[in-house]
Amino acid sequence: MIIMRNEYRNLVIPILQKYEVASENSFWELSQETRILYNDEVAPFSSRLKEIKQIIFYEDHYSYLSLLQTVSDDRKKTDITINLVDTAEVTQLSNHSESYRIIINEEGVEIYVSSIETLLHAFNTLKQLLNQLNRTLLHGEIIDFPDMDERRLHIDMGRKYFTKNWLIQQIRKLSELKMNTLQLHFSENKGFRIESEFAPEIVSEDGYLTKKEVQAVLIEAKKYGVQIIPSLDTPGHVEHILRFYPEFGQVGIEGERSKVALDITNSEAIRFIKSLYSEYMELFNTSSIFHIGGDEYMEFDRAPFTTIYKPVLNEYAVNTWGEGYNWKDVVADYINQIAAHVYQHGLTPRIWNDGVYYDEEEVYEAKQKIALHSYITVDFWSQMGWNPSVATLNTLLNRGIRKVYNVNASYFYYVLRPDKPTDGRPSHSFDFLNQDRRIFEEWHPGLFESNVIASDDYRIGGASLAVWCDVPNLVSEDIVATDISKELISFATKTWNKNSNRIVPYDSFIKI
Repeated sequence: MIIMRNEYRNLVIPILQKYEVASENSFWELSQETRILYNDEVAPFSSRLKEIKQIIFYEDHYSYLSLLQTVSDDRKKTDITINLVDTAEVTQLSNHSESYRIIINEEGVEIYVSSIETLLHAFNTLKQLLNQLNRTLLHGEIIDFPDMDERRLHIDMGRKYFTKNWLIQQIRKLSELKMNTLQLHFSENKGFRIESEFAPEIVSEDGYLTKKEVQAVLIEAKKYGVQIIPSLDTPGHVEHILRFYPEFGQVGIEGERSKVALDITNSEAIRFIKSLYSEYMELFNTSSIFHIGGDEYMEFDRAPFTTIYKPVLNEYAVNTWGEGYNWKDVVADYINQIAAHVYQHGLTPRIWNDGVYYDEEEVYEAKQKIALHSYITVDFWSQMGWNPSVATLNTLLNRGIRKVYNVNASYFYYVLRPDKPTDGRPSHSFDFLNQDRRIFEEWHPGLFESNVIASDDYRIGGASLAVWCDVPNLVSEDIVATDISKELISFATKTWNKNSNRIVPYDSFIKI
């Protein structure tokens, strides 16, 4: 008879969904005779299985663990057996491809997965438990799966140069925390950090990654089960690019050119930007998502946008589509053009929330008529409370956005900032003291910045912690990694198991 002793799930980070212990007096012990067995179904993936085993059980005291394909049932009670099954056979509690089940009893240890990749998670869990329980496992059943599909870390490597080795270290850390996505934001107002053959002049001289280095990062990411999302933000956040191509700045009423915003009425400028996207789609050829930005094009509620640039965009809208269209449609059309360019190359485009469906209540002017393409997904980072015209989360959902990602700036933004906070935080910090505790105790998947929806809403695609480098040289890359370490752990467990804070108090969790 299974006794509910789920407190043992607290021994693993992220906290397990379920660990039912049969008896605290019955346990399996790792020994020199322990083998990892796999059958004919797993055999085609044996090289990947070997790689995963080496990733997780790399320490010397696990060196005796051997992999063995079995042709008959010669399983021993000291063995760990891998079973590749349909997702429905793993567990009825979740249909997620990252689900796994582990049964531990007097006959040995059995792992059930629907994908070889999920063994990264299952082996990780076994290793943590073995380390916590003196190389033993209590008899029982573990069922585990993520509550959120995408569990991401965003790195602003456009402003600040991060080395290849540092990025690889983050990939390994993410994999250890069962996080599955790293976003590389490589172009910003203060820099462009990946080698370009199409426009080599825009690459930052004070530090950048070569394409060969990026390929090494991509190889390591695949090895550790982490997907990479490239991020090239336009039509805003292009000040650095416009230093070299000032003729592509947005034209104003007197013919002047913006130094910070792309001219979205200029077909030549758009062709140039599309060529940049093409170059990096080719480089990131293993990625399935491309973040195209779309945020902070200009500050829509004040000059110089309202006085110099909006009249030009309004005139362009009327001349292009007719009466009733305005600058919002020009912005939407540009985003759609770039999104289509990305989508046609087999990638899903993603944008930030603040640049579209502006002033839907029509307080100041007509609402946006041109709808965004249905395949565009949205990172919701801020409601921008100082500007009531920014679209709410429900507005985006009601206008047809199918997937939104929670990048709640109040919880998840770590910033190298120019000002020093007055509450005791350093200039390199999150927006609140004890942010790791706040994430663990307060945040849930449906808690967006100034917006709340149900945590199990199917339109929530995931969440992301974000590193922003407004003052690039404020601290070293190693300090950045140290600064975000506790918050990353809290984020990892809450995105994997949203009820983590109901299972264990934060003070106990952080000691694991």
